[in-house]
Amino acid sequence: MRKSVMMRVVAILLVLAGSAAAEGLFDKVKKGNEAMKSGDFQTALDYYHNAETDIPESPELNYNIAGALHEDGGFEEAVDKYTRALNTTDIETEAQAHYNLGNTLFRMQDYQNAIQSYQKSLEINSDDMDAKYNLELARRLLKEQMEQQEQQQDQQKDGQEEQEEQQQDKEQEEQQDQQGQNEDEQQQQQQQDQENKDEQQQKQPQPQDAQQMSKEDAERILNAMRDDESDIQKKIKRRKVSGNYVGKDW
Repeated sequence: MRKSVMMRVVAILLVLAGSAAAEGLFDKVKKGNEAMKSGDFQTALDYYHNAETDIPESPELNYNIAGALHEDGGFEEAVDKYTRALNTTDIETEAQAHYNLGNTLFRMQDYQNAIQSYQKSLEINSDDMDAKYNLELARRLLKEQMEQQEQQQDQQKDGQEEQEEQQQDKEQEEQQDQQGQNEDEQQQQQQQDQENKDEQQQKQPQPQDAQQMSKEDAERILNAMRDDESDIQKKIKRRKVSGNYVGKDW
């Protein structure tokens, strides 16, 4: 998935050979390229940065610095340097910069922007088979990434809904428990009040029902009167018998 990012600055700077300054700059870039070949990316960066003090805006040097940063894991800074390298007037360098920028973005899993970089590279060089392959690979991985993100969002949503439902159930259960406790306390209080009321009523003399007592009293009085009348009648009769009796003379 990677093309060479080296040796492009060397060819550009050869035209400057002939002056001491140009030879010193050329030497720095050459040693940086040699370090890149051997896999010593930090040493390559040191040489490239030394050369950068003399030609900070060189698209070709930025291109090589970006390559070293990419290999050393400095992807974000590499993106910046590859973007600067796109200012080149050399069409081949521009195509390579787009391609390698796509590779760096690919490593960062920024597949959307990687796709755009590969497409721009292919606009310049439509025969670049590596760019075509990486483009299709980035598209496939972007699709998987989006599906995975959507799945994670669904899971997160489901988890959040479940958590909210559990919280609602908990609150409802607590509310029901509190309501039940309040009802029990209210019932106990009512029962206690009734017991206190009954106790107070037992302590006080209970008046009899007025209507019932009046009837009973009337019957009792009536019976008494009847008894008295019967006794009186008996007495009266006895008196009459006794009064009319004529005893036999002896």
